[in-house]
Amino acid sequence: MDLPVQNVKFSWLVSTLLPLVSMPGDAGNAPTYSWRDAETQEWLVCNQCPPGTFVKQHCSHRSPTNCQPCPSLHYTQYWNYLEKCRYCNVFCGEHEEEAQACNATHNRACRCQLGYYAHADFCIEHSACPPGSGVVTLGTPTQNTQCQPCPKGTFSDNSSSTERCQPHRNCTAFGMFLNVPGTSFHDTMCTRCASFLSSTPEPGNKECEKAVIDFVAFQNISLKRLRKLQQALETPDSWQREWPEPENRAAVQKELLHRLTELSDPQESSIFVLKLLQALRKAKLTTLEKNLRKRFLLALKD
Repeated sequence: MDLPVQNVKFSWLVSTLLPLVSMPGDAGNAPTYSWRDAETQEWLVCNQCPPGTFVKQHCSHRSPTNCQPCPSLHYTQYWNYLEKCRYCNVFCGEHEEEAQACNATHNRACRCQLGYYAHADFCIEHSACPPGSGVVTLGTPTQNTQCQPCPKGTFSDNSSSTERCQPHRNCTAFGMFLNVPGTSFHDTMCTRCASFLSSTPEPGNKECEKAVIDFVAFQNISLKRLRKLQQALETPDSWQREWPEPENRAAVQKELLHRLTELSDPQESSIFVLKLLQALRKAKLTTLEKNLRKRFLLALKD
């Protein structure tokens, strides 16, 4: 590519410019730089090469600057008077993806993959909001997930980096009875079972049995008391075994729900309830036992 040459007096150049420093040209023209002609030793003002090219041959009193395109995997991002293009030296690391490919005018650029954000030169996985809290702002490639505790009337029952707190359901709107009020950790529990006495007393009453299980598993009592009940439901041989520390209340309640469901027998609902009442008594959860009897009008005796 051929660009014009302009000669200037050395004395004028010294007083106004520093050698080899980039200088903008006239409006509408390419930027320029100063260069000493090897043959005449005269200082010249040469036109720079545009982005994507480099100086193959500096200008002289005989010829203008000779610019050539950058070779593969090399670039120049700005107007320049470099004698070779820069190498694309950025490489995407772990959990990164290419945001911009290496080309003649730009170095390769990387960003964190979906689900990760940049922190201290690493891509870190977006944090999950724990049960009882929800996402306020989704994580981005440059920012972590923002969480907040679920406000009254809403809940989140699992860890998630994308889910917001959800509103509690309205049992009446579904034509159902309130079984367990909702908390920030779980939804409102609804059922069609008003009580065992007013429901079909025959074996196989799955609706009421599930309501009893939910009522016990999701009581708002301390983790220590929940653990006592869980142990009371085990066999005598396993009573003294050590239990792992729970992550949170939601984890313990789900674990207890699973255990109660294992012990239930749709064909022997009354026997299951009797065993449950015995376990509550064994764990010294007398208030919960009374509430269970009151809720389901249980007159069962053991």
